[in-house]
Parts: sequence; structure tokens; C-alpha cells
Amino acid sequence: MKPADGRLHSFSLTRMPVVFAALASAQCTPDFLRSRMMSLRFSSLFVSAAAVALLMAVAPPAQANTAASFQRDLVELLECRASPATVEAVATALRGARYGTPQEGPAYLQGWGFTRSSDEEDMTTFIDMPAALTVHGITTRRLLADDRGFSIPIDAGQRARIVSGNGLRRRSSTLREPFQVWSAPPTAVNTSSPGAIVVSSDGEGYRVGCDYPGPMREARIPPRLRETATADDMGAALECRADDAAMRRIANLWERVSELSPLAWPDNVSAVAEREYHADGQEMPVVVVTLEQPVALKGLPAQSLVLAYGGYFAADMGDAPLRAVLDAAGLGPADRHAEGYWMREATREASSGYTRVRAFSVIPTDSGAVLAGCMTSDILSVH
Repeated sequence: MKPADGRLHSFSLTRMPVVFAALASAQCTPDFLRSRMMSLRFSSLFVSAAAVALLMAVAPPAQANTAASFQRDLVELLECRASPATVEAVATALRGARYGTPQEGPAYLQGWGFTRSSDEEDMTTFIDMPAALTVHGITTRRLLADDRGFSIPIDAGQRARIVSGNGLRRRSSTLREPFQVWSAPPTAVNTSSPGAIVVSSDGEGYRVGCDYPGPMREARIPPRLRETATADDMGAALECRADDAAMRRIANLWERVSELSPLAWPDNVSAVAEREYHADGQEMPVVVVTLEQPVALKGLPAQSLVLAYGGYFAADMGDAPLRAVLDAAGLGPADRHAEGYWMREATREASSGYTRVRAFSVIPTDSGAVLAGCMTSDILSVH
């Protein structure tokens, strides 16, 4: 596909630092965004470790307890009914049993087993209990503890029952674990309950746990990523008219959905996946973000956003026919290129050492899908 300078781009697999550099506006430089992405993989692991530490943070010793009362507290925690004091007391007791000596741990936790996952990047600790407990009608002897909190393993039938019974929505990602998360939509969150039920899958099973407010929830989203793109920002970027501030918010959105848990995604995002389109005999590897509600592109609804190598930010126009997209965009025979796509320059901005050109394009793919959006290219200045 040719950018505004007429050169043909060859689409090939690339990692997100290059993609964000292409998205960056004149003031949001490639080096700036590349350094953000390179550091994020280390910082996200650090955040996970910090969240686990917060989960089992040291607290004042709880009052004398018994095995039965501790089990009741633990069930309350897992069923999202526990008070902050109960959550803290349970986490503190389990931390003492996990990291202290057998003599230092509470007597009612004698015989509990703690095993760290063999995966170095997985923060999960498996907790095996000598006596079973029942949570959400499920009897188990195993707990899981990670940066999302405490949970229990469940099977597919139990997952379907809990999801249906609690009206949870599904979010999925092919980029990182957890690959699937079911949680309450923002409009359906029960504010009278201390916590919210969350079901998740890492691809090898399901677990049900609870999302409580507090430091763990706050730690999921770095402060610099909390301002994310609006529907107007996305529409403006697709039509090549977004300003620097909007492009920064869009970069934040892509960083959140590609690197953070679905629980940390913006509310309007339901899925993220890698995909390949084919156009004019070329492969086009992209990341596709599916939205809960569509944004407007030239007056047409667009629910799947596409980010491709080479600075192409577009939308899969779904069922819209090619002619309808071209008419809405005002593109005609004069804008058609020999390779079978349409493109018209929208803006040209001179900067130090290069000129940034944005061009609106429409690409019919071999599968019949139509991509429409903005191609950004930088042309080096010749002295």
C-alpha cells in the first residue's frame, strides 16, 4: 500500500513499539512511545508483584480465631461479601502461613499447603486446604492467589452457571493472560456489595474470584494511562483530523488493551485480537479492538478498530459495501490507485527533519471486508 509519498509499504509482523511510534503525533515522538512500550513489559510484571504484596500486606494481628470462623470469613471473601477488615484479616493470616515458619502460623492453618507456579512470569500461588469449603455452591480444597486476588478453580459448566446467574459480560484477548474475563458491566455493578464477582480463564481452565475496591484495583492502571480515548477521539483519528492530545489518548488506549488485564480496559472495549487481512496479494498483520458501542466514521458506524504496521489506523466497516464507504468518504476515480485501493491526502505538517503526511484511505480486502481510515507516513527532508 502506498503512503502519500508514493512508496509501497510491505506489511510484515511487528511489535507494538513500532505501531505506537507510527500512531504518534508530531509532538508524540516515536522514541518517546517506544521507550514507554519497552519499559511496560517490565513495569507490568512489577505491578503484578506489587499487587500480590498489597494483597498479603502486613496488618495488625487479628483476634483469636478458629478453623470454623476462619473458613466462614474465607467464604465471605470469595463470595464478594467480606468487609475490608475481613479481607485484611484473611490475607494477613494466609500471608503468615505462606511466608512464616509452621510455628509462627496460626494453629487453624496448620496443614495448609502453598505452592508457587512453576512459570516465572506467573504470580499464582496454589493453596491446598486440608478441609473442603463451599463457594458459590462449589465444593473445593484448592485456592488460587495472584495479582487479581483470591479465587477457586471451576469447570466449564460451573462457569456458565455463574456467568448467567450474575449477568456477567465476556471480554477476551489473544495477546496476554487472562485470555477471557467475565465481569459485571459498569451499569450493572452492585454498589451495595463490597466486591464484584469475576470469572477468568488463562486458556487452561476457569476460576471465580472477587474484585474488591482498594489498592489492588487502583494499581491495575498506571496513572499516566488513565486518560483514554473517547468516541470523538477515535472518529477524529480515523478521519485524519485528530490533534496531538487525542492521539496521545489513543496511544494510551492501545497500550492498555495490549498490555493490561481486561479488568483494566476502557469500558467500551470488549475484545482484542491479532488478525491478518490480505489485500492485493499482501499480508496485513493487525491488532483488532472490538468496541461495545460503535464510533462514527464519515457518518457510518464502525465497531472494530484496526492498527496495522506502517501507521495505518483504520476500522473494519463490517457489512457496509465498498460503494457506500467510498460515497461517505467522498472518494472517486481520481483517488483510486493501481493496486486497487483509494487514498486522498488530508494533512501535511512540516517538522524538524521530516514532513508528516496523513491520508484517508479505503482498502477492499481479499475476504470482502472493507478497511477505512488514516495512513500516517513521515517523509525525511532532503537538504
